[in-house]
Amino acid sequence: MNFNRRGRRKKGMVIQPLPLVAFIDVVLFLLLYFVFASDLTPPESQLATTLRTDSRGRAQGASLLPQIVRVEPSPTGPRFRVGDRLIPDRAALESILRQLPLEAGLVIRVDGSVPVEAAAAAISAGKAAGFTKISYVAGR
Repeated sequence: MNFNRRGRRKKGMVIQPLPLVAFIDVVLFLLLYFVFASDLTPPESQLATTLRTDSRGRAQGASLLPQIVRVEPSPTGPRFRVGDRLIPDRAALESILRQLPLEAGLVIRVDGSVPVEAAAAAISAGKAAGFTKISYVAGR
């Protein structure tokens, strides 16, 4: 076994040196390609959430639904209904609405045969009770 390099080389064969500038260009192009082609943002599973959680445990279903006030006709004049409660006037409606949670909002459902003043009274009672999200639904 001859490990001598001189003996292997054929006569007349010249080894060309690699140009160093071209090698550096290729390495830099590859580096730039991999930098621009890679995704540097973290995966979505590692992103911080913007939702706050409540430490109280399970969510309460009633706090997610808006409160509904129905304005209905009656023989003595329009009346208000919140759930099963019948409320005869605006002052009583406002005192009951003050006891309800404000976050979900308020929906005023007005029967078609009720005067506009009764609907306006329900809306103003909701604003006076502190509701900021009030929706008006006309008709049945």
